[in-house]
Amino acid sequence: MTDTTGYVYFAIKTEEDNFNIERFNNYLTIQPTRFQEKFEKGNVPVCTIWEYGTDKLVNPFYFEEIRRLTDMLEKHKPEFLRLKKEYPSVTYVLEVVICLGDETPGLHFSKHTIKFINDVGGTIDCDIYNSK
Repeated sequence: MTDTTGYVYFAIKTEEDNFNIERFNNYLTIQPTRFQEKFEKGNVPVCTIWEYGTDKLVNPFYFEEIRRLTDMLEKHKPEFLRLKKEYPSVTYVLEVVICLGDETPGLHFSKHTIKFINDVGGTIDCDIYNSK
């Protein structure tokens, strides 16, 4: 039996040069679970990416994980809005990655999650892969 795995994260992306972790720290009191600077590995990544998300999930209820994540991020919304006002080029995305196994999870976004993403001017992206 193959498990369905994946993860959920909220990302801030920018193609601006010299946008380092210190600049994020000037606006955000939350620390990322993952951070990559633009071109830190040569030609990749093509943008700076600040991420806050889950560890690897196995056969998860994605609705619950997404809700838990956006509940935690909600208290930082004023910080995200201030960063966006100062740097309009930053983009926000809620990313859901699902690697399908034998379990076929449902994917649902609550009104709370949609409101949060809308309030910060973000998007939702779902990547679904076949693990078999």
